[in-house]
Amino acid sequence: MKILPLIVGAILLAQPINAQAPEVVSMSPDAQSLTALPTDFITITFDQPLEEATVNPATFMVFGRWSGPMPGTFSFNGSSTEVTFTPARSFFYGEWITVRLTNAIQSTGGDPITNGYAFNYWIKTLPGSLDQTLVNQISVEQAGETFIQSYGAYAGDVNDDEFTDLVVVTETAEDIRVFLNDGTGDYNTFTLFDMPASNRPSTNEGSDFNHDGQIDLAIGSTANNKVSVFMGDDTTIFDAETDATADQGIRGLTVLDVNGDGWDDIATANRIASTYSILVNDGTGTFNPAITLDAGVDSETSIAAVDLNNDGITDLAIGGFASNNIVTLINNGLGVFTALDTTPVSGSPWMLAAGDINGDGNVDIVSCNSSNGEVSVLAGDGNGNLTLLASYTSGDFCLAIDLGDVDGDGDLDFIASNFGNADFTLYENDGSGNFSNPRTYPSVQAGSCAIFHDRNNDGAMDITLIDEIEDVIILYENTLLNSEDKITGTPVIYPNPFTDQLNINAGNSTFPIVFRLYDVQGRLLYTEEVTSAKTIRLPNTISATGFYIAEIEQEGQISRTKLLKK
Repeated sequence: MKILPLIVGAILLAQPINAQAPEVVSMSPDAQSLTALPTDFITITFDQPLEEATVNPATFMVFGRWSGPMPGTFSFNGSSTEVTFTPARSFFYGEWITVRLTNAIQSTGGDPITNGYAFNYWIKTLPGSLDQTLVNQISVEQAGETFIQSYGAYAGDVNDDEFTDLVVVTETAEDIRVFLNDGTGDYNTFTLFDMPASNRPSTNEGSDFNHDGQIDLAIGSTANNKVSVFMGDDTTIFDAETDATADQGIRGLTVLDVNGDGWDDIATANRIASTYSILVNDGTGTFNPAITLDAGVDSETSIAAVDLNNDGITDLAIGGFASNNIVTLINNGLGVFTALDTTPVSGSPWMLAAGDINGDGNVDIVSCNSSNGEVSVLAGDGNGNLTLLASYTSGDFCLAIDLGDVDGDGDLDFIASNFGNADFTLYENDGSGNFSNPRTYPSVQAGSCAIFHDRNNDGAMDITLIDEIEDVIILYENTLLNSEDKITGTPVIYPNPFTDQLNINAGNSTFPIVFRLYDVQGRLLYTEEVTSAKTIRLPNTISATGFYIAEIEQEGQISRTKLLKK
């Protein structure tokens, strides 16, 4: 009998220790931050060592709203508790970045991340102006066309030349028209892709549904139940339309990984049916039959996918057009959503945008309310609840909204589209989530869609507007202010693209910088020390058009950016 405790002890030791799934402890850049540079690494720290082989491009994915799927390399610290992703190219200034980790990432003990992990952050913008300059107005129509109703646009880099292009969705012609950036921030001719499955298409979002490294596009139809999908193609820009079925009257569409498997799924808000639908990616870029549910609001119209309760799982916010409210739906990580909080807004929410507008690290929501011409700002508490902070006058029939740091002061401003007023209203954020100093940007006949993006790669956010009655794209260009250099001493290289010379501003630093230019194979072509602002005329040997890598070394710190030579 005396040996019984030893036997029991031996049995206990033989039992497997209760394993725990690896958990994210911290990340850099921080979730919802607005300070990351376009070349910054992404570092995620875990509470235990990872099996390094399980971290790869299929399990750790990065997507820029406009730059698209980002390739890169992975490295680890000595204990394998920290993984760093180094992007292969620069993100775009001012864009929203999504980082997704799948449930295939495992600890050294073989335990996967439960339901994956996802977060978002913003790339900073350089200081610019809220008062931008009209530079062009471009027709979306072909010869002989009238009123094709150009509504809805996506500003992704669809041809991988590292400039933001423009895909315009036409409701009446029922097609998409792809305008490629000419390398200066302007657009010329377009390529048309037909949408035979659609009926008045509009709402859209980019993704990489089939993991081929190309931007794909999903578009919802407002007058039927179809989601049109265009797969990116490096030769033709897009393949022919395929379609999936959701529910009637798709007014809102967003992309998220609902179950942590690494494949982007689609969620739609269906106004006519008064439902929302989840279309789960089957792992090939096609979608299983829709799961359609009632969100608990009336006439689901607007939708946004964000982590509302800071658990690393992407949730949904949905606006009820007829009930004038927004509901938060919390995801359990398996694609099952539970309504948590319903918040009234001042009118019918036609479109939502999301980001941290008051600097507390939690996701907030802004709603463009069509019935009363106001924008409602709702603060998130980090637990999935929203509180209406204020509503701001926009204009008659407010249709669309976008967030971005237009003036480069480190907070999110908003622009709203006013269909009835034929204009757009830009509001400045004071840094604490209060908005003031509105600017009005005129349209021709209708204010339909507005997008913030850096069209000419100078680091300042430009404004692109769509008029669906006149069928034109209206381009406003920001003015890059050099206060960034005066504040931080950060060197600036411009123009991009360049021809035979480059301008380098070393800022107010008392330390010299070393400028180096490489070709894309990494061969050093030119080097020079710069102590202030200087124009460098490049030697005739650097004559080939295409991409080059510019490197700046200052006080031991090195930054790189990609430049295009015309």
